Order: sequence, then structure tokens, then C-alpha cells
Amino acid sequence: MVRPSQGNRTRPGVLLRALCLCAIGLAVPAQSQTHHDLRLGREAAFTGAGLVLHGVGLLKHEQNRSRPLPAIDHGRLPSIDRVATRQWSTSADRASDLLFGVATVASLSVAIVNQQGEQPLLPVVIIAESGMFAAGLTHTVKEFVRRPRPYLYNAAVPASAYHPGDDALSFWSGHTANVAAITFSTAMLVQRSEASPGSKRATWIGAALTPAAMGYLRVRAGRHFPTDVLTGYLVGAAVGLAIPYFHRTSK
Repeated sequence: MVRPSQGNRTRPGVLLRALCLCAIGLAVPAQSQTHHDLRLGREAAFTGAGLVLHGVGLLKHEQNRSRPLPAIDHGRLPSIDRVATRQWSTSADRASDLLFGVATVASLSVAIVNQQGEQPLLPVVIIAESGMFAAGLTHTVKEFVRRPRPYLYNAAVPASAYHPGDDALSFWSGHTANVAAITFSTAMLVQRSEASPGSKRATWIGAALTPAAMGYLRVRAGRHFPTDVLTGYLVGAAVGLAIPYFHRTSK
């Protein structure tokens, strides 16, 4: 069956790569603040790793262009994932894209304000590296796993919604992983700051709930299975916790 294209979707990793590269160039030469610092070699390593992962994903994507779509077999789906085959909402899809933008801006704003005017680009670099690494890892895994998206199992979804280059990129959820990496990275930065206990607690609550909301929207949109968003949440959170940890100072 011929599947009409919806046009190219903008991948969050493109924005994160540009943000990370620009911020590193501006922030690394500056003096570091009390609880985290930037070092050119370390930032080059994290940024390079993210770029390599994206490169591997792009190469694999080109190889997959000529490959047929994996078999659509309801019987092989885990019980927890079958609910996703009955979901389809373009409104939820658009809402998830909006939430991604809002979460990114809010996280950066919180982290920058938390710096109290001292080297405001430092948290931008750390958060961007977290998002960029999570996006690169996600891109590569998607292309190697090639799991069909839930809407392919749903007879109520019109063929015009199919996209040959995107139909087999369900595992794991990039939106969920990227948002988790960004929000948890922000919470880690605030935790090791002079912010009040209430501010730290509120940041952690926001960090946990935002990717959870994203996961719900991605399942409701018919774009991902529950196991896709759960895995994306865990991977993104792990990256978001790890990147700031490696930037901490001994002070």
C-alpha cells in the first residue's frame, strides 16, 4: 500500500545540537560558578558523543529507506501495549510538540534565573548537552530497533497519516526521553545551588511530572506504546541526572 507523506517533522535533536554548540562557544571561556563548571575537553567529549550518535542514526536511517516495514502482528504485542493500538489524536500530537517547546523554555529559564546573573550560559550548556545526548541515543536506537508505531495497528487511522520514514520509529519515545533529560538536568542544577528547599522541591516535582505528561500525550496521539514512553522516561532521566553530575565541582 502506498503511504502518503506528511512532510518532514522537525526533530528536537536539531534544535538541541544548535543550542549546545552555540552555548559552549560562548560559555566555556568564562569563569565557572560555585557548584558546576565547564571544561573545554569535557564539553567537546559530551558534544562529540551526541553528534556521533546522531550521525550513526542518520546513516542507519539511510540504510533503512529501502527496507520493508516490519510485520504488524497484534499477537506479539505485550498486554500493556495493546491499549495504544486504539489511540489516535492529532490534538494530542500537537499538544506534545507544544509541551516540548514549553518545557525546554521553562527549564532553561529556571536554570538561568537560578544563576542569579552569574554565568547564565553555564546551565544552558549542561541542559543542552543532556538533551542532545538523549536525542542522539534515541535516534540511533530507533533506527536499529525499527518498532512499528501504534497507529499502524489501528484500522481507524487514515492512510494519509502514514509516513514511510517515520512509521517504524516507535521505540523509544524521543519526546519523552528528551523532555526527561532536560527537566531532570535542570532539577539537578537547582539542587546543587543556593535555592530554597521549596524551590528545589518544586523543580523536582516539575521535572518528574512533565515527561510523564508527555508520555501520556504520545500514547494518546497513537505515536507510541506505553513501554516506549516508560523506557524513554527512564533513559532521559538517567541522562539528565548524569550530565550535571559530571559537571559538579568539589566546592
